[in-house]
Amino acid sequence: MKILYHHRTRAADAQGVHIEEMMAAFRGLGHEVEMAALVQGGGEKSGPEVKAGVPLWKRLVEKLPFLFEAIHVGYNIVGFWMVARHVRRFRPDFIYERYSLLNFSGVLAAKWYGVPLVLEVNSPLAFEMKEEGLLRLERFGSWSEKAICNGAAVVVTVTSVLKRMLVEGGVEEGRVQVMANGVDPAKFRVGEGDEGLRRRLGLEGRRVIGFVGWFRPWHGLEMLVEAFEKSGLAEEGVSVLLVGDGPALPSLREAVAERGLEGRVVITGAVRHGEIPEYVALFDCAVQPAANQYCCPMKIIEYLAVGKPVIAPAQENIEELVGEGVDAALFEAGSMESLSGALRRVMGDEQEMARLQAGARTAVERRGYLWRRNAERVVEMVRSAVR
Repeated sequence: MKILYHHRTRAADAQGVHIEEMMAAFRGLGHEVEMAALVQGGGEKSGPEVKAGVPLWKRLVEKLPFLFEAIHVGYNIVGFWMVARHVRRFRPDFIYERYSLLNFSGVLAAKWYGVPLVLEVNSPLAFEMKEEGLLRLERFGSWSEKAICNGAAVVVTVTSVLKRMLVEGGVEEGRVQVMANGVDPAKFRVGEGDEGLRRRLGLEGRRVIGFVGWFRPWHGLEMLVEAFEKSGLAEEGVSVLLVGDGPALPSLREAVAERGLEGRVVITGAVRHGEIPEYVALFDCAVQPAANQYCCPMKIIEYLAVGKPVIAPAQENIEELVGEGVDAALFEAGSMESLSGALRRVMGDEQEMARLQAGARTAVERRGYLWRRNAERVVEMVRSAVR
């Protein structure tokens, strides 16, 4: 098949990884893929610095009412003709689009040229933008989300929670399919940690609780530091390794210093996506301290791919990904005491750790968290929709 991939993102961090991995998966199945986008690349091609800044347009729209809507609606002029040009020249069998709020260009081009559109929805953006204070025309935003989704042949959401939110907002349930994020096993292999890296990080002879991500206030990292202190594991040869950077870093360093955990909580700074497996290999278990109610954390799947059991909040979208006592230990969301108990339970019991590690090593294949499998499912969805 010939597939046109359309997106309107900065193609950085997890967005860029998702875009590149899905394109690679389609190509790996023998399909021809072309991209229609203002920004090419992302993921591995993007250094950590891409994520650090706030775009100028975003700083402006926080100050000027309705500029957010104007910019996003204005993109449709550029977007429609860009997609249309690719459709006329490339003649795709279907368009695969990463959903963006107020972006009608893919749906309009698909309708105009009679090409099926698969819409990948990773977040309820009308809700998110309203919560961030960027979207003033709330009814217009919600209506556009419903209209764009209902204009697609197939809508793919990353969790059942997100599907339910869209359906409650007026999207036709029959066109929405749930498909979790994936991983490329060739890039994430179960293996021993590099001793040179372990030595450079000051983790020799210590067991490691790890986290990878972009440090934001709502990621619960300060709660993780507090729970680690309360668990008493620092005195038992355990360290916390935080791989990443972000706006919450200064307050996080303060929290570590206040508790006297320097040297026991190690912060690496920004690391390229392709280098992350080297750091994750040092983990004994991995923690997702917090997550919103509808996301599908890519990091959890990557942790499982390298055989690392997960400690994460007990909420519906997380429980779709992992199993309590099988490949994960779950704690009460937002509870420092519950998180501390989960850390203690996993790191303090060798048999429990071994059982969870064994479950994690088989989780990706067992649950089908593979980009290749996702690409196969999308192609079958298109064929079914056309039939």
